[in-house]
Amino acid sequence: MGVLELLPNRVAAVESQILQLRGEMRDGFSAIHERLAEHDNRFDVIDQRFDETNRHMRMLHEEVLNRIALLQEGRGRRKR
Repeated sequence: MGVLELLPNRVAAVESQILQLRGEMRDGFSAIHERLAEHDNRFDVIDQRFDETNRHMRMLHEEVLNRIALLQEGRGRRKR
C-alpha cells in the first residue's frame, strides 16, 4: 500500500481530532464566559455599594461644613 493510499484515512483522523478539539474549546470558552458574567454581576453590586457610600459621605461632608459654618457664626457674634 502506498503512502498516498493512507492519506484519506489520516486526513479523516485529523479532521475528527480537530472537530473534537473545537468542541472542547467551545465548552471551555462557554464556561469561562459564564464565570466572567458572574464576576460582572458581583462588580455591579460593588459599584452600587460604592455609589451609596459616596452619597452618604457627601451628605456627611455637607453636614460637617454646615456645623462648622454655624460654629463660626456663633464665635463671630461673641467677639463683637
